[in-house]
Amino acid sequence: MGDELELARPKRAGRRPAQASTAERGYGTRHKRVREQLRPLVLAGGVKCHRCGQEIRPGEPWDLGHDDNDRSRYTGPEHRACNRATAARRGLWEPGVVEPEPEREGLASSDRRWRVPWLRGLRRPPANAVWPRLMTVPHPRAVGSLGAEFTAWAETRSGKELRWWQRLVATRALEVDDQEQLVWETVVLSMARQLGKSWLLRELLFWRIHQGERFGEPQDVLHTGKDLAVCKEVQRPARVWAKARQQVYKVREVNGQEEVELLGDGSRWMLRAKEAVYGYSVSCAAADEAWKVRASSIEEGLTPTMAERVQPQLWLVSTAHRLATSLMLQRRQVALAGLEVGDGDLLIEWSAPRGVELDDVKAWRQASPHWSAHRQRLISKRLEAMRAGEADDPEEPDPVESFRAQWLNQWPKKAAMTVGDTETLLPAGLWAELADSVQSDLAPVFVAVEDDYGRGAAVAVVAKLEDGRLDVGGWLRDDWDSAIDDVRWLVEARKVRQLLVGASLLDRVPAGLPRVTAAGARETRTGLALLRDLAVSGQLLHGDMTPQLDEALGLAKVKEAPTGLFLVARGPTHLIRALVWAVSAAHKPARVPTIR
Repeated sequence: MGDELELARPKRAGRRPAQASTAERGYGTRHKRVREQLRPLVLAGGVKCHRCGQEIRPGEPWDLGHDDNDRSRYTGPEHRACNRATAARRGLWEPGVVEPEPEREGLASSDRRWRVPWLRGLRRPPANAVWPRLMTVPHPRAVGSLGAEFTAWAETRSGKELRWWQRLVATRALEVDDQEQLVWETVVLSMARQLGKSWLLRELLFWRIHQGERFGEPQDVLHTGKDLAVCKEVQRPARVWAKARQQVYKVREVNGQEEVELLGDGSRWMLRAKEAVYGYSVSCAAADEAWKVRASSIEEGLTPTMAERVQPQLWLVSTAHRLATSLMLQRRQVALAGLEVGDGDLLIEWSAPRGVELDDVKAWRQASPHWSAHRQRLISKRLEAMRAGEADDPEEPDPVESFRAQWLNQWPKKAAMTVGDTETLLPAGLWAELADSVQSDLAPVFVAVEDDYGRGAAVAVVAKLEDGRLDVGGWLRDDWDSAIDDVRWLVEARKVRQLLVGASLLDRVPAGLPRVTAAGARETRTGLALLRDLAVSGQLLHGDMTPQLDEALGLAKVKEAPTGLFLVARGPTHLIRALVWAVSAAHKPARVPTIR
């Protein structure tokens, strides 16, 4: 009954006291936690309403229902209309919409807290610049910054002078304590479009791989983002520059796994798709246009391994978007709460506050750390286009919302919970294009087996080739025992690096096989996105004789939800599950040892 919203005052007095708390009404922390656990199931489709018995369609409003006689018990998901109609009949309180508090303002450049030695010369923006609307105060442990050192390095390497705002961001992000240790583990940077944030990100990531001696270990830098193509373009000038210095750098340009390696100590700057970051232990990670990167990719895939490295740092860089995932929104909200404390995440944001007029040039400037007559003309043209019904962003059909995000950098108050229609797992024709006959008999293989609820089984095999590509295959069997016989044959014929089976089937794996790893819904969710990214980037191939796998992939459809991709029940989905488990295992890189 309105679980997504906090309860407001009742529309009319009832038996409950007006000051009853959210928890007393049955909508406290436990209620929210249970609803979050059920959300992926509802979004995947097939869940029926407890009240009417009809399916709750993905994206349709729903509530977590209470037992009519015991509100400490839950009945399960219910259509919102069914749930609230019941509440009205009982005369219970109905939830109202609570308008969130207005977003706070930041600290002016004149605030005394900016008067620290390392910001001297940066506290007064030049005429063509503006102070960030929102910026976290200096870290309480900070006594200096590596910003000036970085600026000198970047300007020498590129031959270009950094803009004032770029020097400010670098100086803030690279604040250090009295042991010259970085104090910020996460930097959240946001501004409007076309201002040079990608240029700054390129120099910062390139600089980091040259800091192995400073940090006491080779630096592994991982760069991901909304689109791998954008990341490639950001890194491209650095690859060109490095290729001209082959005695110092090694450049790898395999599609989807581009990287620059510093030969002196093996430090490297790697590009990876946003769903292909699992398993890396990195010193520095960056998500570009992070509004479309799922929180799970960062919170589950990267940050746990970064804890093992010396002075790790995560960069989340993005312009606003109405359809932003929870990653940027939650990180931003946490940073806003600690804006004047300074011991959480570092937020640096240029944006216009909500409520400003779209043609307010002052608001345009608030979202633009660098200003010029050319930029004013550019935004004016985009405003005219907006009024004509044109949108800058193909992923945002609303011209007004597109303008607010792109040019005013106004973030939504909460993540959009929209769920798209089903879509094919792989683009039409792509699987056929990946057909390639290669010799992989000597390569180690990763094997996965999954059951079809007692109606058959599937086996998937993935070989990792020397060039990094994955040679995949898979087939169906009539029963579990036949699939296990195939696994035995593979163990005798090939070097099986890892065997994966469905988590509920562990007790059905006979002795004598390689150590078994359990796989389930979480591995499927992340594996589907990884399979798609690897296929699109040309990192997968298959032989000409894979008819059952060809058919399964041709039928495979998915739904995208905030927590990831979900497989729609269509065709032999058990073969798809086995395939994505094996692909994920084969793609997972070896852990990089930490040097102390």
